[in-house]
Amino acid sequence: MATRSALVADNRAIDEPEFTVAVFWGKGSNHMLRQLSLRAIAACRHSRPLWMISVLLLSPCPLMAYQDDPFLTDRVEFVKARDALRVGDREGFYRQKALVSSDYPLADYLEFEALSDQFRLSESPGKKEIQALNDFEKHHKDKVLLRRLTRLLQERLAETEKWSLFLGVAKSTVASPMPCSTLRARFETGQVTSLSDAAALDLWLQPVDHHERCVGVLKALEARQAPSIKSIWERIFTAMEKDRPEYAESMLGYLGTRDRKRVQQWITGLESPEAVLTGNDIKKDNLLNRRMVVDLVLAWSKDDPVAATEHWLGVRDNYRFFSDRLYDTNRALAMRGAYRRLPESYAWLNSFEARPDDLELKEWRVRTALFAQDWPQVLRSIRQLPKEEQAEDHWAYWEARAFEQAGHSERATQIYQELAELQSYHGFLSADKLASPYAIKNVPIVPDTQILQALQQNNRLIRAREFFRADIAWEGRREWTQVLADASLAEYAASAVLARDWELHDRAIFSAAKAEQKQALELRFPMLYTEYVAKAAKTHRVEPAWVFGVMRRESGYMSDVRSSAGAMGLMQLMPRTAKYVAELQGKPDWEGDLTDVSTNIDFGTFYLRHVRDKFDDRLVLATASYNAGPHRVQKWLPDKPMDADVWIDSIPFTETRRYVRAVLAYMAIYEWHLHGEPTPLRNRLDKIQPEVERTGSDV
Repeated sequence: MATRSALVADNRAIDEPEFTVAVFWGKGSNHMLRQLSLRAIAACRHSRPLWMISVLLLSPCPLMAYQDDPFLTDRVEFVKARDALRVGDREGFYRQKALVSSDYPLADYLEFEALSDQFRLSESPGKKEIQALNDFEKHHKDKVLLRRLTRLLQERLAETEKWSLFLGVAKSTVASPMPCSTLRARFETGQVTSLSDAAALDLWLQPVDHHERCVGVLKALEARQAPSIKSIWERIFTAMEKDRPEYAESMLGYLGTRDRKRVQQWITGLESPEAVLTGNDIKKDNLLNRRMVVDLVLAWSKDDPVAATEHWLGVRDNYRFFSDRLYDTNRALAMRGAYRRLPESYAWLNSFEARPDDLELKEWRVRTALFAQDWPQVLRSIRQLPKEEQAEDHWAYWEARAFEQAGHSERATQIYQELAELQSYHGFLSADKLASPYAIKNVPIVPDTQILQALQQNNRLIRAREFFRADIAWEGRREWTQVLADASLAEYAASAVLARDWELHDRAIFSAAKAEQKQALELRFPMLYTEYVAKAAKTHRVEPAWVFGVMRRESGYMSDVRSSAGAMGLMQLMPRTAKYVAELQGKPDWEGDLTDVSTNIDFGTFYLRHVRDKFDDRLVLATASYNAGPHRVQKWLPDKPMDADVWIDSIPFTETRRYVRAVLAYMAIYEWHLHGEPTPLRNRLDKIQPEVERTGSDV
């Protein structure tokens, strides 16, 4: 059997400017400590009494915080300059900026911040700012900073309606597209006069709420010359497909009486699709009716997927649908049923032939059979997967489970034995089946000496490290990722060791994953913030390994992380959840900092206990709730008792399914770290019951 892929491999190669706390003066140091330390360094430089600094830090003056630190003096002035700018002291900023050496790795960052400040404050940006931007491009190599400055200047020129200058800057290779502002600029400079312009027509066809800068332009162009009938119908179809019927309705005035009536019927039919779909007007096979049938069936399926899908299966052969539209509609209805765990969904998923490249649909055939615990169908559906996919450890595990259920214990045992050699969730489950120890082993990375030395001397990696040390970790991550974008496995391996040596722990995790060093456990699963975790775990009565597993999965130990949804810190708490936790802890007026390590770990651990209590102390359900919310988990409960491994691998949300598996595997690894031997997963996977005792809010 082919080698299985280990799920525990870190798939979250996070490279966006979002998160982390580099550890400077001991594991668990946080943002406040680092800022305090930098200010203490400044105090040392200005000969303030050493006892005062020691009281602040509870440690000696950190002038020797890094061995052979050539940037200490410049770093102090750099931080002071940024602090001055942050509080609006521009005179102080420029005074401190002048004290920073030109060869300091982050000197250009002060130039970037100075120009950003200049562009934002200029009441009438113009040629002076454009020249400053050009000078920055000539003297500095960081294209990302240049791109940000260019975007900022574009925005300011658009805000002040300097349209000719805006178009000049827009020609830069690093300029942002900004199609709405560009259309306005071209309109104001006489370059666009009608919707025959391709860029103008493209924007007009989009059923979205455009920026106010071009709304008036699009209306003016439409008033000057009516759009073609082809464009009108394209806008109607696109608007209805994107669920923006108001944009389709705005086109009714261009249509003849009959077409206007039918489109109006389509729009109003969204409120009661069954009435339109069962009427006589829609039975004739033409383009408009085909589009209406698909759109209204999908709308109907949101409220009643069974009735909508049965109607679709009964009428789809009456229309000459294009193959893509027919397939997409079949798929959308079947997948909606699968997501809602409807018993009919397996039949729907198999009511049409899956495209060879539609792996997701084929996987959902397995999951729906699995949730129904129809083991022959599970095995048949696995056999329909591509051969390389069948070899993945999660599908191999379910192949073994299906054999086991069918009484083919020898074949099941053979697969379990192969999987049990893997350091993965399904590998651990397989080891439990055999009552074997887990294949958890730390294999240190031994880097190539020459590669490691080259990386140690790489100016851009040194710059990345300096970003971390100057408390601008997101820029450090960005730089680190860019430098290593085309690295070999050996270079990634060496960079993981280097990151560990520099105490850039989240970069060590990132690089070790990129190096495919799955057993480099010291680097991939470091023991950080142990005192905070131990205290919170004891206070809130949860396993420390669970806290570590959640923290590792949520943020990869990046304490300043902020997700696109607004979740913050090591344990990725939403501000609303944090307020709820604070209220439960008797702090209704709490307005603290969720990137503070101590607070985040305490609140996150409290919430883990909270959701675990909601679900009758079931760790699996609590872990899923931490990711997806208790209200969703309640909806996902089965109608009859179900094995936890079955329930986990049939969770509708891909993110939550992977999350629960990862946290459980990480928990085992951290228990191995803490105690030398993990608790078997089988001891944590209680049967999932149809009804679980729940109390309190759904937060």
